[in-house]
Amino acid sequence: MPKVKVNDIEIEVPAGTNMIEAAKLAGVEIPHYCYHPHLSIAGNCRMCMCEADSPRGPMLEIACNMQAREGLSIKTETDKVKAVRKSVMEFLLVNHPLDCPICDQSGECRLQDYYMDHGQYDSRGVDPKVGKHKRQDIGEHIVLDAERCVECSRCVRFGDEVTGTGDLRLMNRGDHTEIGMFPGTRLEHNYQGNLADICPVGALTNKEFRFQRRVWYLRETDSVCTGCSTGCNTKVCHQEGEVFRTLPRRNDDVNKSWMCDPGREVNSVVGSLTRLLRPTVDGAPVADATAVLAARIKAAGPGRTGFVLGSSASLEANWALLQVVKANCVGARVFRVAGNNAGSIVKSDDFLMDADKNPNTAGVALLADWAGNVGDAEALREADLALLVVLEDDIVSRLSGNPAEAIAYFGTHTNPTAELASIVIPVAHVVEMDATYVNRQGRVQRARRATNPQGEAIPAYQALEKLGAALGRAPGTSMPTATFAAMARTVPRLNGLDYKALGAGGRPLAPAPEPAAAPAAEAK
Repeated sequence: MPKVKVNDIEIEVPAGTNMIEAAKLAGVEIPHYCYHPHLSIAGNCRMCMCEADSPRGPMLEIACNMQAREGLSIKTETDKVKAVRKSVMEFLLVNHPLDCPICDQSGECRLQDYYMDHGQYDSRGVDPKVGKHKRQDIGEHIVLDAERCVECSRCVRFGDEVTGTGDLRLMNRGDHTEIGMFPGTRLEHNYQGNLADICPVGALTNKEFRFQRRVWYLRETDSVCTGCSTGCNTKVCHQEGEVFRTLPRRNDDVNKSWMCDPGREVNSVVGSLTRLLRPTVDGAPVADATAVLAARIKAAGPGRTGFVLGSSASLEANWALLQVVKANCVGARVFRVAGNNAGSIVKSDDFLMDADKNPNTAGVALLADWAGNVGDAEALREADLALLVVLEDDIVSRLSGNPAEAIAYFGTHTNPTAELASIVIPVAHVVEMDATYVNRQGRVQRARRATNPQGEAIPAYQALEKLGAALGRAPGTSMPTATFAAMARTVPRLNGLDYKALGAGGRPLAPAPEPAAAPAAEAK
């Protein structure tokens, strides 16, 4: 790998690394507008100018289009560089509106931030500013304010290179250039929220978050999207127990810097009217539904209770369910049913949106293979059960009927299974607990607790711990770290992993063992 210098700091980087990314590794931020790590290089904002050594002496070059090569040396804080940045900022602000106090981008606007660091401060403008279109509704989720645009072209490249829709364009010339769409057209794709994410100023804003909270009041917590089996990495933005938005978090192995619009909506239902908030038995609130459930499991008798693993539930919750069965329910059957929306016509594409709308299908398959003797939907239909305990999935819709005399449901929201259940135990949403999920690639990823569980909900693995204790033997799953450690010791494909090792980007499962070769036939 070539060695380069950034402000005399020598670092070693992979060949071809652009110098904005190389500078980050040296702890140096090079300001930029148009550069984005997952879009092509445009080089039109000129904000990332730096001085690079050359045979003819130091020369000003843009860092975004400068690739690391052996011996390259750049400086980012020389007098020439500072003068160029001030000139670029002055140029960008010539026609920019003075609406920072009412701009929803305040607090995360690079124009504001860079002005404070690199601005000219004393205005030299004497001519009237060029007015452009304001507050245009261009899609289901996006508002465009062309006056605020700095023509970085990120949104244009996103439409051309990521969604392939080519909807936004740069129109007109000179200081009349502005972002816009052709007459009669609107954004129609499922990735509109990313346009607001990548816009470095307040030109493209998200309708759902617009004027809801100033960003400096929000806390951010790393999580994963549970909208489908892709498992996009996310940041949950919250304040005082309320989630205000979900943003994609960069993970080059999973979702790069993107996520779909339906995935952003997953967290909007955290406190919705369909949320299950209190445990109930036969429709009436009770203090401890797990004790009632334990009594009914005992009353059902050996072999008359079934348990359904949850493709929507975390690894820890599914492990807890298996341990409860193993320790307390001799003869009980365990089933695995295709989870929410499986097999139906749902939004999917060849990018991030998967037709499997369950975050942990691969994780359930992993634990089911390890446990063995796990029945499928057909086996469940044929089983003669007095009681069926269901973990988070809406299985009634999948089975087209009631699969048992009575149902107990652990879940977050009302659905047909919860409505049919005689015992309902509310559990925490993904943003309300620490947990792990395995995405469609076989990558184990960690979601971190951002807010407290609503109502009387607790994480499903803790609710199952209470159930095990009521049955006689608790599975020891009240703490997610210890639960995951137990799984990692026991399940071969999880060996060597722990919460700390998962880090921010997750880790792949160990490869599945090769099937044993059939013995060779003996020669006669």
